Amino acid sequence: MSQNKLEDAYNIFTKVIEVDPNWAEAWNKRATVLYLMGKYEMSQADINKVLDIEKRHFGALTGQGLVQTALQNYQKAIDSYIEAHKVHPYMKSPMIMIEKLMLQLQKQSI
Repeated sequence: MSQNKLEDAYNIFTKVIEVDPNWAEAWNKRATVLYLMGKYEMSQADINKVLDIEKRHFGALTGQGLVQTALQNYQKAIDSYIEAHKVHPYMKSPMIMIEKLMLQLQKQSI
């Protein structure tokens, strides 16, 4: 993934998921690869699986915020960042993203 070999990374994480479908991090890494590939709906499906396994998975919650932002589902993105903030209240990025997304929602409503 760090070498931008996204298809290879996708295939590797798929194999890892086949070996252990209950390992949330494998699903989360594949969701990240799918996001980087621009396959947002597929990324969200993997994020859903992560959150089924571990509902407080901070990386999946923030990743969901990115996916929903890319899909222009700004309220869903805000909700994801709110949940991420609850899990990790000292991390600043969820609150920064919430503020930016609130501004985006305001622009849409005008």
